[in-house]
Amino acid sequence: MDERSVDTDHKIAELKAALLGSDPAALYDASRRAALALEFRGADEMIGLRPVSLQQIEQLGALTVQALEKAAQLGHPQAGVDLANRIYFSRQTDRADEAFTLAERCQSKPRALYLLGLFYYAGFGCQKDASKSLHYHQLAADAGEADAMFELYVFYVKGVAVVADKATAVDYCKRGAAAGSARAMANLGGFYATGDGVVKDSALAVTWYDRAAEAGSGRAAATLGVMYAIGDGVAPSEDSARKYFQIADGLRFDWRALAEQCGVDPDSYDDRS
Repeated sequence: MDERSVDTDHKIAELKAALLGSDPAALYDASRRAALALEFRGADEMIGLRPVSLQQIEQLGALTVQALEKAAQLGHPQAGVDLANRIYFSRQTDRADEAFTLAERCQSKPRALYLLGLFYYAGFGCQKDASKSLHYHQLAADAGEADAMFELYVFYVKGVAVVADKATAVDYCKRGAAAGSARAMANLGGFYATGDGVVKDSALAVTWYDRAAEAGSGRAAATLGVMYAIGDGVAPSEDSARKYFQIADGLRFDWRALAEQCGVDPDSYDDRS
């Protein structure tokens, strides 16, 4: 048994022990460590490592969620926020009321404020209210939540519950990108590539697309791949194009479709071809 399998078994044992008790901090900490391990195991195959057994991974995943649920039930604030986040983004509509209640209880956490902004916009566990959505996104952004800054970009560029204001929208996108929002980084790359709302700057476009790709944006990685393939704003480079297409592939983004749309033959860059 290799080290990764041993570590997975250790995390499983740790979760089982925590679930026998009623210490919310111990439950949450065990859940977070296991969730991080699952992220690494999910990347094993992409980097050429033999996957850990599916049975181990499924058991670890189930116990991770159980520990998070119990920690939230016992009143751990961050566990409550993480559970509300999980419920919303996995679209568990039957638990929308629960997610809303959890987020309301944890408004000292910037992520909870951001989630309330999403909930009011979507009517998730509450009545739709764009003004309340804007309010909570503003509170979250002021507290440093990068994703809320990006949502405010959307509000101002579309004129949702505010007068549309492109300059303010771009400013929020820049703030979100600087704070770590992958979506904001990708959009900012697009702005600099096209000169939309900013002075056109190919070097900054590449910088922000690259940062977005590193932060998990498959579209940004694929876009950079296309740019290098056709020499759009950068010197053509087959190696760089292949590198970013591989990153996009690892992030499960359909870069082949984007490449074809831009006149790039994906078979020339696909190692599986």
